[in-house]
Amino acid sequence: MFIRYTKICFIFLFIAVMSALNSFAQIPMEKVLSRVTIPAEGDTRGLVDIVGFPHKAEQMDFIGKFCEKAEKDAILANQKKYHLTGETAFIFGICPHDDYTLAARDYVHIQRYIKAKTVILIGNAHWSEAFGIRNKLIFGDFKYWRGPYGKVKISSLRSDILAGLAPESFVLKRKVIETEHSLEALVPFLQYFNRDVEIVPILIPFTEWKTMNKLAADLAHVVANIVAQKQLKLGSDLAILCSTDGQHYGDYGWSYYNYHPFGCNPDGYKNAMQFDGNLVKQHLTGSVSIEKDHQLYASLIDEQNISNYKVTWCGRFSVTFSTNFSIRLLKNVEQRSLTGYFLRHGSSLSDPWVPVRKFKMGITGDTNLHHFVTYLAIGFK
Repeated sequence: MFIRYTKICFIFLFIAVMSALNSFAQIPMEKVLSRVTIPAEGDTRGLVDIVGFPHKAEQMDFIGKFCEKAEKDAILANQKKYHLTGETAFIFGICPHDDYTLAARDYVHIQRYIKAKTVILIGNAHWSEAFGIRNKLIFGDFKYWRGPYGKVKISSLRSDILAGLAPESFVLKRKVIETEHSLEALVPFLQYFNRDVEIVPILIPFTEWKTMNKLAADLAHVVANIVAQKQLKLGSDLAILCSTDGQHYGDYGWSYYNYHPFGCNPDGYKNAMQFDGNLVKQHLTGSVSIEKDHQLYASLIDEQNISNYKVTWCGRFSVTFSTNFSIRLLKNVEQRSLTGYFLRHGSSLSDPWVPVRKFKMGITGDTNLHHFVTYLAIGFK
């Protein structure tokens, strides 16, 4: 009897321990999936990843409704805390670009407030070094991108912007645009909230601070002139949305990230999240400035050798550039400062997965204490 009782207790203890581990670390109970692509066709960009990101209306309908319901209380809490409403239209936002299974809850917090007809998308160029591009803005020449509800038009503002920029400040590289996923991830939620949205995609490669500062100032000057000429209003007619994930953390399964200063255990995870939160609160919330933006740049990047990370935010260049650009644009157009609001801080370990397996979607990377990614949802008005 005693042996039987001990055996039963052991079984229950084993189940409890395994459940706790799976709940905290989100240890995958299914295989990590490979990305599946759709090639470009003529003037329409293809898709890099239809496993991590939705590409059909039924997928996005389910994900959007699921996330809005799951995050309803948190959304209302933010509205009360920051005096937001359903009509709030952010001028600038920062959004993750990881798999929707893991990060869609974070997307919904920022993208619900991106209401402009035209959105300038600013993303990191993960593979720009392979193309030998630095210190320039990267544009493409596609006329359309694919979205879950149909084609997304590239705004005519792209041509206006290119006409106003110095030729040496940018490159047109279709291959970079069609192989980069950081902006592709933002399109489904943009189209979910606004079927008629138009976009201007821009990628930011490795860029030195001095050059970044000038490029941001030049772009802000050009866009401010366009806003004045076309009588556009920031927030309702034109907005900026930046793509980045936070720390790529861990000692296992990373191709070129090897970042785990706090250890790969529960305390390490807690400290990594706290570290990210502090960076956001210090540099991207409240009244933001070029000085704060430079401090963030210096916190993330080795200014003596910009090839080196200090902190493994993949969008270290896209975040600092888009913030710099947005600060300057608002100052040029409305003569006031930009204010940031920290809406959600998540990770690939923090939440139950969005149940999209039935749509043949899933995770494209490991998720455990030795390999996780952090997410930031930040809005600015």
